[in-house]
Amino acid sequence: MTVKTEHGTYECRELTFKDRRTLHRMEVEAVDHDGKLAPSKYYDVIEWVMYHAFDDPELALGKLSDTEIDMVIGDIYTAYKTPSKKKK
Repeated sequence: MTVKTEHGTYECRELTFKDRRTLHRMEVEAVDHDGKLAPSKYYDVIEWVMYHAFDDPELALGKLSDTEIDMVIGDIYTAYKTPSKKKK
């Protein structure tokens, strides 16, 4: 899948059904019993997205600052969570 961001356009690996369920489980685990997001768990989600999206994250994102990398990964995460509008 192609994801356009403020910092470039990236070709990212698609999510399979199993990947989508894994990501969902991680999201659920990132929220504590009070409904608050645990920052370290959220970081685990973002890292998973980065390593799933790219065969070589350093090659794809290494020229960006850490903040820019987080923004790109956030955009990819959003793309992963946005339902496809393709007709089946």
